[in-house]
Amino acid sequence: MKKVTGFLGGAALVASLALSGSVVSASSTKSAHKFTIGVSMYSLTNPYFVAMEKSLIQTGEKYGMTVHVEGSNNDQATQLSQIDSFINQKVDALVIVPQDSKSIVTAVKEANQAHIPVFFIDSDANQTVMKQQGASEVEVVESNNYQLGVDCGEELVSYLGKNPNAEIGVVNFPTALSTQLRDEGFMSVVSKYKGIKIVDTQNGDVSEVTGLQVASEMLQGHPQIKAIFSDTEPAAIGVMQAIKSANDTGKVAVFGEASAKTTIQDIEQNSIFKAGAQQRPILEAQVEIQNIHKYLTGGKVPKTVLIPVPKVTKSNAKQCYADAF
Repeated sequence: MKKVTGFLGGAALVASLALSGSVVSASSTKSAHKFTIGVSMYSLTNPYFVAMEKSLIQTGEKYGMTVHVEGSNNDQATQLSQIDSFINQKVDALVIVPQDSKSIVTAVKEANQAHIPVFFIDSDANQTVMKQQGASEVEVVESNNYQLGVDCGEELVSYLGKNPNAEIGVVNFPTALSTQLRDEGFMSVVSKYKGIKIVDTQNGDVSEVTGLQVASEMLQGHPQIKAIFSDTEPAAIGVMQAIKSANDTGKVAVFGEASAKTTIQDIEQNSIFKAGAQQRPILEAQVEIQNIHKYLTGGKVPKTVLIPVPKVTKSNAKQCYADAF
């Protein structure tokens, strides 16, 4: 994880400047240049990405940029086809939320060959594969995903008490680098406690339906589970539904990404969802568009921008609600 923490100095500073209001003030002046930006997201059914899509388009308009957003419905082949179409259209820049951090590198290299700059948002490409294939990107703007996992792990340990002794489950999304980092951050905390045993790990596929299904099976197979960590919010919502259906409310707690208003309300009410950390897709999109415009007009941008992820607990849920979507 040294590579990730090494980004925090400059990247966190950039994010801090964005949070201070420089993004909004900079975007208030419409550019004399007109650029077309192609955006491929692996999902547009997740409210998180719907909020990001809206922010990308609206911020682009402030800069005089046309932003076209496509969703691949969690299908890698569809995403690669969408990116190929954007390349053929000769867009001025590409923005990608990758379905798979490794497979996406093929599309990045094609964009490189067409001299179209590539930007990532929410999750990065696998840098080992990028180097192997000779592909390059300009920038990634994403949440501090490793810290998100650390925050969730710390809250789970606090919930279990001074000498935690419990079986827990993990519902993850293993193909995206962002969620891999959340899992690593989470494990960096809970692995310190011998009494905490991860008895089951299942792919929640960033889906309420899948989260419900795998969590139901998890609870049936491991009735002593006391907590479940979910590295995506949609799957966490499904996990909560499974806990309710199993009549395990009060017995099993959920920790994970908590970015939507409904989830933050659950935490405030001290329901099944006990605590988590908040991503801010609207801000991510604002920073991304600002930096794309800066790059296309001859400026320099940082390779990595990590957007801070506030911890969400019952005590501060009201404050976090203001930044929720």
